[in-house]
Amino acid sequence: MSRPGPVSIVIPVRNGVRYLHEVLTAIGQQAPDAEVLVLDSGSADGSREVATAAGARVVRIAPGEFGHGRTRNRGAELTSGEVICFLTQDATPAPGWLDALLDAFSADDRIGVVFGPHLPRPDTPPMIARELTQFFARLRPEDPYLSNVNAAYRRACWEQIRFRDVAYAEDQAFGRDLLGTAWTKVLCPRAAVLHAHDYGLLGFMRRYFDEARGLRETTGWVEPIGLRATAGGIRRLVGRDVRWMRARRLPLGRRVAWTLRSVLHHAGRKVFAWLGSRADRLPRAVRRALSLEGRAN
Repeated sequence: MSRPGPVSIVIPVRNGVRYLHEVLTAIGQQAPDAEVLVLDSGSADGSREVATAAGARVVRIAPGEFGHGRTRNRGAELTSGEVICFLTQDATPAPGWLDALLDAFSADDRIGVVFGPHLPRPDTPPMIARELTQFFARLRPEDPYLSNVNAAYRRACWEQIRFRDVAYAEDQAFGRDLLGTAWTKVLCPRAAVLHAHDYGLLGFMRRYFDEARGLRETTGWVEPIGLRATAGGIRRLVGRDVRWMRARRLPLGRRVAWTLRSVLHHAGRKVFAWLGSRADRLPRAVRRALSLEGRAN
């Protein structure tokens, strides 16, 4: 079977100047003829200028109009490629990324979505680096997981299903909506991007609140919590982090510091995920305060 093409690449951006030039440079090296669309929702850090200088088409949208599902649908509508690749503003394609995506599509015309792993950056916190690496290594084909940090869609598949107009977790919802159709999705390990969030401790917690809230809204998932099970789960996760750091020969002082952070990270994640999956019960002011995106509704 032949490889599909042409390719369009859609990147939603808001104040993404930290990595945007790197991302667009990597795209230009691998796909010099690709259609690249940046959807900017109110950047004030020079992101639009960086994108324009790199040759991307920039479309501005009002911050209040942004929605993870709605905005990506609009990006697909504004492009014409047979394959629509979605990246985030901080996901840098690794060498061979685009060829790997297209090769995966060429294996079967029924493949509607190909997505790739996220590789940690050198300065990624150990617990995040460990989690990313192990998560993608263990992902099974039947899992509905999907991430628009690094995913490509055959246009015909997107046109049939489209992203739900949801504020968060539009990719996870698409993965579930794909079930029961004639389309399939595949994970392509060679189609990797450098991507890992590096928030402060509170920033991570607020992001986990948003993630859990989005999963509840799109899939009905509710975070369970119980004293004994939660304590045991945190202990196991911290143990994995400690073994990960030891295997990579981190100095003892750094291991101790990161182990303390690991305990706070995993405990806080559990609490904020529990809150996020029950956000509908919280007052609007509390939802806004806990949300990294400042979303009350």
